[in-house]
Amino acid sequence: MVSLGTLPHTALGRSEPTHYHVFYSAILQLRYGHLSKMTFVMLWVMGGPVSLARHGALMMFLPVLGVLGFISIFPIYVLRKARLHTDTRTQPSVALEIYRRLFSKSYVRVSIIYLFSSYIITQIYCSEFSDLTMFLPKRDFELSKVNEKRIYINMLSVYVALIYATIHCLQDKDRLSLPSAKTDPMLRVKQILYPEFRKSLALSFVLSIIFIPAYLPLRGYVWRSSLYFARFLATLHKSTATGSFPFSPLHSFLLSFTLLFMWNMANEMCTIYLTLGALHRGKGISEKSSDPNGTLLTGLRRGSKKQFTRRTAFQELRFIAYNDGRRRDSIYKDVEKPSTWQQINTECLHVLQDLRNGFVINSDLPGKSNSQSRSAAPVPIQHISLTSPTPPPIRMRRENIFLRAAPLNESPTSKLERRLFEGLQDPLAVQSSSAIAWFQGLQKWLKQGKEELWTHIIAFLCTPYGAPFRYTIQRKVSKLVSNRELVSDAINSLSDLVVNSIIEDTFGTVQRDIPRILSEFDQTITLLESFVEKPPLHWSDVRNKKKLVNGRNPIGTSDAIELDEVDILVDDLTEAFDRIVHTFDKYLLGMALNPDVYKRCGVSLRHVR
Repeated sequence: MVSLGTLPHTALGRSEPTHYHVFYSAILQLRYGHLSKMTFVMLWVMGGPVSLARHGALMMFLPVLGVLGFISIFPIYVLRKARLHTDTRTQPSVALEIYRRLFSKSYVRVSIIYLFSSYIITQIYCSEFSDLTMFLPKRDFELSKVNEKRIYINMLSVYVALIYATIHCLQDKDRLSLPSAKTDPMLRVKQILYPEFRKSLALSFVLSIIFIPAYLPLRGYVWRSSLYFARFLATLHKSTATGSFPFSPLHSFLLSFTLLFMWNMANEMCTIYLTLGALHRGKGISEKSSDPNGTLLTGLRRGSKKQFTRRTAFQELRFIAYNDGRRRDSIYKDVEKPSTWQQINTECLHVLQDLRNGFVINSDLPGKSNSQSRSAAPVPIQHISLTSPTPPPIRMRRENIFLRAAPLNESPTSKLERRLFEGLQDPLAVQSSSAIAWFQGLQKWLKQGKEELWTHIIAFLCTPYGAPFRYTIQRKVSKLVSNRELVSDAINSLSDLVVNSIIEDTFGTVQRDIPRILSEFDQTITLLESFVEKPPLHWSDVRNKKKLVNGRNPIGTSDAIELDEVDILVDDLTEAFDRIVHTFDKYLLGMALNPDVYKRCGVSLRHVR
């Protein structure tokens, strides 16, 4: 093994490589084009039977309906591309999440896109049926009459668009999660075809039925408003009376199904093509660069505003660390300072540090002080001068020394009470006993009322109706571990590179960082295990509080509080730690590990033996 100190250093620094996002955005545009082509073909096929039945065989081969349908779907793709993200944006409670997602500008934008799409699709649908014209058929001497069935269908399309916009925001369809294994997009589209068909069928049936009672209270207002605008287009009869109820079950169901199926397929296909991952035609995205490792590092760097790009870069790093021996060899042999391995190691450990900081700051855990104390340098002793400066002059107080002193850590209520008491004193400093008794009675009454109100609030939260208002620990964990896949990729990439380095790392660039890596893994495991053992529950999380035993989570029992994201990360960290320890078992004693890491290493080795 060659020492790094004997290797020559280049005089010139590294040139700045092309950023990872440049190549990835070009590949995304290519995938975006494939998505658009697939969507157009799907809409052309869907419109073929309609064109054949209404206009003959010639129109079936002309992509008129396909073009119009694509115009209605394309804004949804633009919306998805503009709003895509990889982190989970969970709120502390269900009620707060519904409020923040539906009462926001974001929901208005999503609703406008789906209203535009539903308008075009509805106009295409109505143009294919003679009973859905704007005005009823009339004879030459009759005045025009508005077709209320057409109004009903238009309102149904608005209703379905708003409902689907609500579903889009509540389900957070803009969040993309990269699959662990690459699959053929055409195969994935075929796999989702039947489930989405069945889902659209059921939802369209429900929505078309629910719309009947929803339309009844609005019928008069909608009818009068439609007549007002229709008079600008034609001469209408003066009568404003409505006819029979314009319910059309067949049209309601078909239009609802058409809208929902097209939107479901559009969203699923968009997700499929945008989550094809870091491999393009069997090679990593950074392979297109003249400096693949440098380009990959630009995508891994912390602080990047391109979340999706960074997520994809870590997925490519995991693929390289596990599958691509040639790229691993190039990482190990690149020893020009700062070496590629050092930068990859730094970025992966930054992910763990950010994870720990999030838990410490938001959970009141003692891990921050512990982790800092393990790696902190000794504090130098400061030499204090023995000559003290001249003491400041004593300031004379001119307040009334007979007043009661303000106690330390005084609450706002007690402070207000003290001020009121002091204000009621007469010039001779004799307190009014009647005023004191009145204020004490008022304080007691308020305290009893507060206790009764608190009892009712807790009782309400224990009921199913109070469940949406609980600030649960599961939701808090989902917010703290907002991008679990990225953390898992960082952990596994680092462990794979370290494990493979024992054979492939000729210069020994990796071994010197093993103590720090094991220390970071140990700190993170300890912090997460302490979080699971004593989860910081909110006072409103009444159901999980009942499961605690002496303030601790009964781990290993049926009543244990399940924290899936944390459990997965602990398993990943433990497995990665064990793999490194088992691989470098013979060299651990010479690595100068800290006592906590040695202790965990001993547990790991005993587990194997």
